[in-house]
Amino acid sequence: MKSLGILLLGGVLLITALSGCSRSDAAEGMADTASFQPCREPRPEICYESFVPVCATLSRVNGQFSQPVTYANDCKACADPQVQGFVPGACP
Repeated sequence: MKSLGILLLGGVLLITALSGCSRSDAAEGMADTASFQPCREPRPEICYESFVPVCATLSRVNGQFSQPVTYANDCKACADPQVQGFVPGACP
């Protein structure tokens, strides 16, 4: 009986540990959705030259999102009409 309890506890701990190792597909593209900034209209036509990288999400192509793209700053990202929005920092 005691060994069954230890075995059960070990199984629960193993499942708990392994569940922390998986990554959901939704988090694959944009890691931090809380800081996602959508691009606003009108789009910028002239941008400042400051290097503060952002990771941008492009519009869907054939129903699927493309890979995220790193832009030099938020202005240059939103100047691209295909960009929907961005999060601070370079893409992973």
